[in-house]
Amino acid sequence: MFYLQRILPPMKSYCVLLPLLFILSGCLATPIKPSPHQMDEIRTMLVVPVEPPPLEVTPDPIESRFPVYNQFQYQSIPSSVYLKKTVYKNPGGVLIAGLLSKDDDMMPIANIHQTPASMEKIAGLEPTASLSENWTPTFTLAQEAVSQLNGDRIKAILSKHYYHLPMASGDRNANLDNWRSAIEQWYNLNISSVDYRRHGLEQVDAVLEVGIQTYRIFNAQTSLQVLIKLIDPNTRQVIGRISAKTLSVEDSPESLLNNEAERFKWLVADMGAHLVSEGLSDLGLPVKAPVDRLTP
Repeated sequence: MFYLQRILPPMKSYCVLLPLLFILSGCLATPIKPSPHQMDEIRTMLVVPVEPPPLEVTPDPIESRFPVYNQFQYQSIPSSVYLKKTVYKNPGGVLIAGLLSKDDDMMPIANIHQTPASMEKIAGLEPTASLSENWTPTFTLAQEAVSQLNGDRIKAILSKHYYHLPMASGDRNANLDNWRSAIEQWYNLNISSVDYRRHGLEQVDAVLEVGIQTYRIFNAQTSLQVLIKLIDPNTRQVIGRISAKTLSVEDSPESLLNNEAERFKWLVADMGAHLVSEGLSDLGLPVKAPVDRLTP
């Protein structure tokens, strides 16, 4: 295994990242680095995961689940008769944007449109418990950020809520352009759309939002881009903004997503831990080195 990324630990093998390995979708706002004075004021921090997009997989996993799929492409029957493009949940809880056959009983369609009415809601936020049945990569990365930040200088707290992307229910589908647009809208804001001082949220000096943009498996290449924003909860001003990305040449989609996707989850957590460390360091925050994970 090797990652293609500009500053990962030396124990891994690298090569120069070719421009075509990452296809930028849209335009992300320029980075912002907090001033030394702003950094000196931060002693407590709330870490909030941002709603992630579904995983993009190429070639579509249906080709391995149903080898006869390729034969359908040459038939005159419209594909809509036997296939549906949607967001579904694999046996490991990973949400994937892709094709489902009408006989795909093991891949239920994901319920990503709304939070149950019985659960507490906050404007711009949703309770993390509402996604407890899914594996949510940004929750893992937010936990990693808390672990790296907690030390003598900063006390980091993991939020019980996540940032709910500004999308209409009808747009929460397998069209990944909808997700990219919503993520860019969140990341490019210079004033937070959430008032973190209200609704009884933890009183902190700063809020760290952790999201992802590029999130895909293309053949044997797994790509991940982590987006981080640092917010002053008193003014709602974004005082820090940074992104970092990497690519791993690993296993095939089928190999990564088999066995409840344990290998894939480990890979994303491992890649993400180094990206979180890079992003926090670039913002000037004191961090502890990420802990090496045992390969599943």
